[in-house]
Amino acid sequence: MTDASVLLHPIRLRIAQALLSDGDLTTAQLHERLSDVPIATLYRQVNHLQKAELIEVAEEHQVRGAKERTYRLAPSFASPTEGDLTSLSKEELHGVFTVFTSGLIRDFGLYLEDGDADLVADRVLFAQADFWATEEEVDEFTQSVMGALEKLMAHDQTVDRRRRKLTTVLLPRPERDGQEENS
Repeated sequence: MTDASVLLHPIRLRIAQALLSDGDLTTAQLHERLSDVPIATLYRQVNHLQKAELIEVAEEHQVRGAKERTYRLAPSFASPTEGDLTSLSKEELHGVFTVFTSGLIRDFGLYLEDGDADLVADRVLFAQADFWATEEEVDEFTQSVMGALEKLMAHDQTVDRRRRKLTTVLLPRPERDGQEENS
């Protein structure tokens, strides 16, 4: 992966979020989603992301004598491998996580803007829970969650099913927290 600190620029971060959320987009489609960004600025920031190899051209079509490009997140950035992640510096990891959490904040904002948000009726949940577990217990937990999620992901779209998004973050707590609780 390349230097993810490129995403610490607010407009580049929003471009990456749009591509992460909506998939492949043309510059015109990006401008529809980021209508407050001047088109010249948008083109400049798209070029910056492309030079940094964080996005790439997915398709190119001739439209009225000009080339229209459709962009997507670079595969190594959209779905980093274990090797990609372990090769990143702390600053780069922070940038990747910033994109991830910013996308989550954006999704929640869009949910709130989309009509009458009713967190209870819509089954919206967000919470944190601390627990003590061995590596094996965490692996078992992750496998059980993924098994349950795979069943849901196998469902076809129907009139009574609403599209939903599950976001998970599992972090070890700093050792000093555990030491303080044991004191």
